[in-house]
Amino acid sequence: MDALREYNIEFVKLTLGDHKFEYHLTDEFFKAFSSSLLSEDIQVNLLFHKSNTMFTLVFELSGKLGLECDRCLSAIDLPVKGKHTVLVKITDYPMENEDDLIYLGSHEYKLNIAQHLYDFVCLSVPIKKTCEDVGRLCDPAMTSNITSIIDIDNGDRLPDRDSDEEEEEEEQL
Repeated sequence: MDALREYNIEFVKLTLGDHKFEYHLTDEFFKAFSSSLLSEDIQVNLLFHKSNTMFTLVFELSGKLGLECDRCLSAIDLPVKGKHTVLVKITDYPMENEDDLIYLGSHEYKLNIAQHLYDFVCLSVPIKKTCEDVGRLCDPAMTSNITSIIDIDNGDRLPDRDSDEEEEEEEQL
């Protein structure tokens, strides 16, 4: 976790009110999570609002991730962006954290946001990633291989040549 120390926010040193933080997430950040994600640079702007017993963290991220197209496996730089809010409650009786609500004990003095940053980047990646998302066409060699295996009109798989030969052999016996 030493690699992620720069994502610690020592909130006890902050005055009440708004504070702005800026982070740049690169490949080194993702390697700390043993992730396969690659990034040129994802910029994160954090607005940290501190009150007596509660903090509001508003994360805004934007940048590009190096991913593979789900159709043709070509490398693409997919733009990602997102805005997420997390509430932090200081209490004498900490409870189990929820998705967007963190409970900290009154003796805590810092908050590490690295896991939240990683999760928000992952949430900003669409389920289906294709070359079309970045304005390109898929690799024609790969798509022709795919269409030769799948009948595009009805989505059914074409019969396998080996299974046809096996059926003919069984009929002859």
